[in-house]
Amino acid sequence: MTATVAPKKTFFKPGILSTAVAAALISGADLAQAQLEEVIVTASRRAESMQDVAISMLSKSGEDIKDMGITRAAEFAVDIPAVTMSQSPIGNFIFIRGIGTAGVNQGIELSVSMFHDGVYMGRHQLSRAPFMDLDRVEVLRGPQSILFGKNTIGGAIHLITAKPTEEVEGSVSALYGNYGEQEISAVLSGPITDSLSGRIAVRGYQMDGYLDNIMTGEDGPERDDKTIRMQLAWDATDNLSVTGKWESSEFEQTQQFTQLTVNDPTGTGVAFGGLNSALVAVGSGTGIGAERFDDERAVDNDGGVVLGQVVPEYAGLPGFPDKPEFSNNEMDLGTLTIDWAVGDHTVTSITGYAEYNYRDVCDCDFAAIPLIQVDATEDYDQFSQEIRLTSPGGEKLDYILGMYYQESDLQYRSIEGFGTSLASPLLGAPAILTPNLTRDYSMSQDQEMWAVFASGTYSFTDTTRLTAGIRYFDESKTASHVLDKNFTGGWDYSAGVGAPPGTVVYGDTAAEYDRFLSDFAGTPLTAISEGIYGGLLGTFEHDIQNRTRDEQDINWILTLEQDLNDNTMVFGTVSTGTKGGGFDGRFLQTNDSPFFEYEEETAISYELGIKTYLFDNTMSINATAFFSTVEDYQVSIFDGATAFFVQNAAEVETSGLEVDMKWAPTDGLIVSFAGTYLNAEYSDFPNAPCWTVSGSEPVDRGNCVNRGAPDASRDATGDTNLFSPEFAFNFNVDYSMPVGDSLVARGILNVNYSDEFFAASDLDPIYAGQDAYTMYDLRFSLGRQDGTWDVALIGKNLTDELISGNSNDQPLVPGNGFASTDRLRSYALQATYRF
Repeated sequence: MTATVAPKKTFFKPGILSTAVAAALISGADLAQAQLEEVIVTASRRAESMQDVAISMLSKSGEDIKDMGITRAAEFAVDIPAVTMSQSPIGNFIFIRGIGTAGVNQGIELSVSMFHDGVYMGRHQLSRAPFMDLDRVEVLRGPQSILFGKNTIGGAIHLITAKPTEEVEGSVSALYGNYGEQEISAVLSGPITDSLSGRIAVRGYQMDGYLDNIMTGEDGPERDDKTIRMQLAWDATDNLSVTGKWESSEFEQTQQFTQLTVNDPTGTGVAFGGLNSALVAVGSGTGIGAERFDDERAVDNDGGVVLGQVVPEYAGLPGFPDKPEFSNNEMDLGTLTIDWAVGDHTVTSITGYAEYNYRDVCDCDFAAIPLIQVDATEDYDQFSQEIRLTSPGGEKLDYILGMYYQESDLQYRSIEGFGTSLASPLLGAPAILTPNLTRDYSMSQDQEMWAVFASGTYSFTDTTRLTAGIRYFDESKTASHVLDKNFTGGWDYSAGVGAPPGTVVYGDTAAEYDRFLSDFAGTPLTAISEGIYGGLLGTFEHDIQNRTRDEQDINWILTLEQDLNDNTMVFGTVSTGTKGGGFDGRFLQTNDSPFFEYEEETAISYELGIKTYLFDNTMSINATAFFSTVEDYQVSIFDGATAFFVQNAAEVETSGLEVDMKWAPTDGLIVSFAGTYLNAEYSDFPNAPCWTVSGSEPVDRGNCVNRGAPDASRDATGDTNLFSPEFAFNFNVDYSMPVGDSLVARGILNVNYSDEFFAASDLDPIYAGQDAYTMYDLRFSLGRQDGTWDVALIGKNLTDELISGNSNDQPLVPGNGFASTDRLRSYALQATYRF
C-alpha cells in the first residue's frame, strides 16, 4: 500500500503517526526502513499533522478501508471504539461517546453529523453513501460546532475523497465472497490539459444476503448498489484553483435485516392471548416454533393467506398487508470548491448540493403474520454555501473567518397498513366486524439557516497557544403535517347489519372512511374502528399547516495548548454545541397536541488531552479524558403502540477516557490500539417510555406509572444511554515481509471488543440488550513490492458473533422483540491491479 501523505510543512514535527500502515507495497529498500508516517488532516480547516491538532480524533486512510473490504458505514464504525453507525428498516443513526440520534423519525436531524468533502450531510439517509475511492475518513469526537456546518454536538465523521492527480494513475479491484457478495470498482485519474485534471471512480456491489427467510425460501437482505463519481481539478491561475465533484448512487435492497427474536419467552409454548395467540398459531402451523436471534427469519406479508389456513375465521378478509419488503434509494451529491490566494491569505468557497429519494417497504411486525406494513417515501434536497478567509499560518495570530448558509426541502409520506382484524379477540368482536385499517400521513418542511463564525489561535510563546472560536446561527423551519384514515382494502359491513353481502360496502379512501363514520355515527361499528385507531394504534386525524419555529444561539470553544517538549503536547478544551429543535415527522396525535414540536438540545463539553511520541518516534500515544452534558436531549422512542415519536429527555451526562496508540517495534510491523472507557447515562429522564409486559412478566416491570394511559412513563434517571458500552477497544497488528526480490506478503489481525449495551431508546434489558462480544477479522495478501497488484483473502467476524444494530420490543405483540442483525461471519477474495 502506498501511504498518501501531503507535502511536509515547515511547522510540522518530524516522524509523526499515520493511519496508513506504511510500507506494504513499496520498494524492498523502503520496506526495510518502515516507520510511522505523518497523517495530514483538515479537522481545523487547515492541512495540519493530526498530532498538532488539539482534538480527540482518529483518521483512517482510504487504502486501509478498502483493504479490509469495508463497504458501508456500519462496518467502518466497528473498528472505532464507542462509535456506532447503524441502519434500521426505517432510519439510520450515528453515535459517538454515547451521544447520537436514533434514526427512526424523519423529522429529526443527527446529533453526530457526516460531512463529504467539507459539506454538511445531516440527514439519516445520507449516511448510506458508499465508502469508495477515499483519501481518508476523519472521526472527530465531541462538539465541532464552530468550523463544521451545524448540529455537530456529539462529533463529526468527515469523508474526504481521493482527488484528481497530475500523473496518470488508476486501479481495478474485484471482491468475491460468501453470501453471494461481489464488488467491482475502478478508478482512472490524470491530466486532461496542462491546467486541468480529472478523476472518475465507479463501483458496483451485490450481495444475496445472510438471513434465510424460511417462509419464502429466499435469502436477504439482497443488495444491488451502483455509484459513479466524477471530479475535475482546474488550476485556473497561479492563485486560483477550482475543484468540482458530482456523485450519483443507486441502492436497491430486497428484504430487511430485522428479525423477530423472542416469540415464546417462557419456552413453554404458551400463548399470551390476543395478537400473540395468532402469532403462535401461525408459528405452530408453519413449523416455525419459537423465534430466536440467529441466521433465520420468518417474515412474509402474504395478505393473510397462511393466517386464514391456520385460523379459518380470518380467511378471505381483505386488506391484510401484502407487499414484499424492499428499499430503493437514489442519491446525488455535488461539490464545487474554489481556493483563491489573496496575498498571504486564502479565500475558500464551498458550494454543496445533496438530494435523495427513497421508498422503503417494511414488514414491521417482523413476523409470519400480516400485522404491520410500512410503505414510506422521502424526497429531500439541500443547498449550502460556505465562504472562509484563512490566514497564512505559522504567525503570532492565526485565524479563520467565515459564513455559512443552508436551505433544504423535505417531503415525507408513510402509508402504514395494519391487520387490525387480528385484534378481534381483544375487542370481543367477530373478525368480520373488525376492519383492517391504514393510516396515511405526510410531512413537508422547508428549512433555512445562516451562520457567521470566527476562530483564532494566539501563540503566547513558541510552546503555549490559546484558541478561541465563536459561531452565531439563525435557523427557521416551516412544516405541515396531515394524517388521514381509511379501510386498507375497503370493508364490507353487510353482515354487521344483517344485509346481503355486497350491500353495505366502503372503499379504501379517506373520503369513504369519513362516509362510514357519518353513516354509522354513534354505533358499535364506529366505536370498534375508532377504538382501534385511538386505543390500539394511537392514531388521530389531523391537518397541521405551516407551523413555524425560529431559533438563534451562540456556540463557542476555548482551547489551551502547551508543548511540554518537542514530542509531547497537552491541551484542555471547553466547548458548547446546539442542535436545533423541530417537528415530529411521525406525529399521530390531534391538531392541538403540544407534542408535534420538540425543542433544541444544547451541550457543553470539557476535555483534557495529551499527544506524545516515544521510543525515537516509533510509538505514538494520544489520550483524552472528557465530560459532556446534553440538556433537552432529543430522543426518538416507541409510543407503546405502533410508532416512534420525539421528545426531549431532561439531561444526559457522558464521561470517559479515550486512548489511541500506534507502534512500529520492528521493520514491517505496526501495532495499533484504540480503547475507550465510557459512562453515558441519563442524569434526569423522568418521562421515559415504559417497558412492555406479557403474560410471563409482572405488569409493574420497570416501575411504570399509569400503565396503559397516554401519559404512561417510567423514571429512567441513572440508566445508561443506548450504544454506550462501558469498555470497548480495537487492536490491530499489521505485518509485512518481503518474499523474494519482487513480492511482499502482508497479514493483518483486527480485533474488536465491546461491553454490553442497549440498542433501543426504551432501554429495555430484555428486548433492547446487546451482549458483550469480541470480533476477529483477518487479512492475508501477496503482491508486488512496487504496488502493481495484490491478491488478498479476507475473513470478517470469524467467531460469528450475533450483533444487533437496532432492537426493541413489539408492544402490539406482547412477549415479542425484534432486532436488526448485522452481517454474520464472512469470507472474501480480493484482487487489485494498479497502474
